[in-house]
Amino acid sequence: MPSLRRRTVLALSASTLAMPFVVRAQPREIFVGGPASPGLTDVLFPIIERKHNFKILFEGTNSLINMEKIKANAARPTMTVTMMDDPVLILCEREKLIITLKGRAIPTLAEIIPDARPRDAMWANWCQPMSSIAYHSDSVKGMTSYAECWQPKFRQKIILISMRITQAITPLVAAAHLATGKPLVDCMKEANAGFEKLKELKPNILQVTTNAPQAQTLLETGEIDLFLSPDSRSVLFRKTQGAPVDMVVPKEGAVAMPAGVALVNNGPNQALGEIFINELLSAETQAMVARTFFSNPTNPKAALPANWSLPRDMAVLDWEYFTDNRAGWIARFERELAT
Repeated sequence: MPSLRRRTVLALSASTLAMPFVVRAQPREIFVGGPASPGLTDVLFPIIERKHNFKILFEGTNSLINMEKIKANAARPTMTVTMMDDPVLILCEREKLIITLKGRAIPTLAEIIPDARPRDAMWANWCQPMSSIAYHSDSVKGMTSYAECWQPKFRQKIILISMRITQAITPLVAAAHLATGKPLVDCMKEANAGFEKLKELKPNILQVTTNAPQAQTLLETGEIDLFLSPDSRSVLFRKTQGAPVDMVVPKEGAVAMPAGVALVNNGPNQALGEIFINELLSAETQAMVARTFFSNPTNPKAALPANWSLPRDMAVLDWEYFTDNRAGWIARFERELAT
């Protein structure tokens, strides 16, 4: 007759066989790193969370800091999705910190415009903010051209954004266009001419800044007339809140800023990351993106609000060329324009 102890073990074994193992599932959540833009955590993410029943954990920071955090955790990634501008995503690709979206369960990827699928869909652009000239709308009227920035009436009334910020490429290519007559899309390769033209702007430059929010405040208070060049996400958002600011759609063209979204290599819950990106690129969500982020949607099926003011033919630049030349441009910018 088996001992009491043996009978207990046998009973537990039978019970175990009769009942399936309870495996603790991964929580339905993803960690997203991206810009601290108004509308992400208060509008966009709650829509996706409710629709797909998972939680989005978010940390807002600039793209380079975001990349450093991914690198620091590369052995055991915590982030599933990253939202960055294209120049930094190019660096992430080179360091194998992100994986291609091609072939993933993201059917809406095929719907977005070809320009929004960089590097054979290594990532996707979820919107295209406009970068041009921001102005104080109580002081500046009827502006239509980058060339007007060089007029004497704007002496000491312009803030120029530092080349350490991606949007600084807009005044550089605009200056190169004015110097050479070439289209904006070709003007990064005319950077020398652009720098020489920007040097002629120095009497009008009050300061060069890396602090875009501070410059935005100075623009709103009328202490400056022009800010070269933030993008439409911040400026037009503040316009809707009653700030006396607006953006020029120059006759020479505006630049499409690159707002990218990518999957982190070996990030957790990648199936949820695919759902997140697929929803972000869908026509319905893209229509909301246009309204909320004051940017062109990249899915052409998205319905635009009435009286949409952003041009649909903005210049899409060669961001790999920008990435490869940025360090030299920063050095020259700080030597010739920021002093």
